[in-house]
Amino acid sequence: MECIFCKIARGEAPAWKVYEDDDLMVILDKYPASYGHLLVVPKAHYESVIDAPDELVAKTFLAAVRFARVWKKLGAKGVNIVTNAGREAGQMIFHYHVHVIPRWGDSLAWHGRDEIKEEVAKEVVERLRSAMA
Repeated sequence: MECIFCKIARGEAPAWKVYEDDDLMVILDKYPASYGHLLVVPKAHYESVIDAPDELVAKTFLAAVRFARVWKKLGAKGVNIVTNAGREAGQMIFHYHVHVIPRWGDSLAWHGRDEIKEEVAKEVVERLRSAMA
């Protein structure tokens, strides 16, 4: 089976991109655990954080922290930054990625059940891009 994150990185599958450079893309989670749930995804395929080179892991986590700071600036009460390595750890897509989950005072859920709505996705992307400008 083809990796969905590799397809997104190649432009073959849609995603709500917030940021992109030569190595990384930051996209909205399709099934967000909270408003503004982001994924920091390396463009190169590595199964998990355990397999990725140290330099890429560092760059990925630095990007995650930067976006967590933006969410805090925009009023999030807290932010989860997490990655899962292996099925038993809860990994569902076997391409290394880091979750940035802003918390607004809601209960802790690790993954949403409902697909993000287009109007919400547009709003989140615009809020983040404006805050980063």
